[in-house]
Amino acid sequence: MTAMSSRHLSYGFIVFSCILVAAARTVTPEVASITNYGSVLDQLNRDSCSSSRWTPSVVLWTCRDSQTFQPDGNPVDPSIANTASFSTLPSSPRNPQNLTLSPPQNVGELFYKLEADECPPLGLCGDSRWVGWPDTGPVVTSTGVLGAVNAYAFIARQQLSGLAVVQTDGYSLYRVTSAHAGPQLPTTKVEVSAFWSRTEIGYGSAGSVLHNGYAYLYGATPNRKLAVARAKLGLFGRLEDKKAYEYWVNGAWTRNAPLLNDTSIVLENTSAIQGTIYWSPKWESFVWIGGDFFPNANFYVSTSPKAEGPWTPAQLFYSGAVGNGSLPAYSAIAHPSLTDGTGDYIFLTWTKTRPAPNGADLYDTPLVRVDWK
Repeated sequence: MTAMSSRHLSYGFIVFSCILVAAARTVTPEVASITNYGSVLDQLNRDSCSSSRWTPSVVLWTCRDSQTFQPDGNPVDPSIANTASFSTLPSSPRNPQNLTLSPPQNVGELFYKLEADECPPLGLCGDSRWVGWPDTGPVVTSTGVLGAVNAYAFIARQQLSGLAVVQTDGYSLYRVTSAHAGPQLPTTKVEVSAFWSRTEIGYGSAGSVLHNGYAYLYGATPNRKLAVARAKLGLFGRLEDKKAYEYWVNGAWTRNAPLLNDTSIVLENTSAIQGTIYWSPKWESFVWIGGDFFPNANFYVSTSPKAEGPWTPAQLFYSGAVGNGSLPAYSAIAHPSLTDGTGDYIFLTWTKTRPAPNGADLYDTPLVRVDWK
């Protein structure tokens, strides 16, 4: 091969590579069809539910404030800060049926129990309240042949007065496990209290993706964008060792954990308003789906060839109905756990409210399937 042909070959490879990268960076999802599955059926009044695939045929749902009902249809106070249930997978879009959440066990107990300094069991401290609100489902890092499951959740140590934040005292790492497949909900425990300190990003609290042997963990920055860390998955997929973590800082992965206010960790074109991140084999891209500011049920989508970006500007692709309660709509969440993993379609939920007989808010969780072109 001559030097000239070698240069032409090298140049051609570079051009071809650039074309591939450019194509990967410009994925623009288009909607083919929308299928309405009605509202999720539930025996509790539950707010802002997210999900994780727990076994091949079972989905674990974790929700925020949850209440039982009085016989007259009014919700019972006080709220339980978080609860969990199982569901099956949705029916075919040719015959869409309401999805039902299983009756929760031990109603009155939190799924993610509050810590000793968070006014357990319900977090009530005078005129303030500690809330163990999950923003996303636990990330399942290991499954066993007999149905054993190992997963993790990063939950904010957050105190509120009304809806105003009094403090966010870091993020604790909860371990979520099942010893075997069965009808019992997983057990949870605080594996590391304040795993992320109050001066660090709450990586994993805004979303998690497993891809190519890594757990990619996303957290919110002060300007409501996303930052990302990653941990290489070892034996049993354990995430407790912070020495195994790397952080995306100033355009490179580093072992040095950045501070919360480091502007070089911000992922451009991202949003930390509640949403979901997953890997799509269809587009060979990471996908973010989430909403915009309260009180809408608008859904946006953004894609990236890598966990750290570059992310495309978010595009509006669906707007859901809002309620007529005091909180019309919020918590736009995608559910890859309800799909076959091909990336050909996605399920969406959001929370809307309507008035109870006594004027309190009743939560409603619509379920919609979006098929992509």
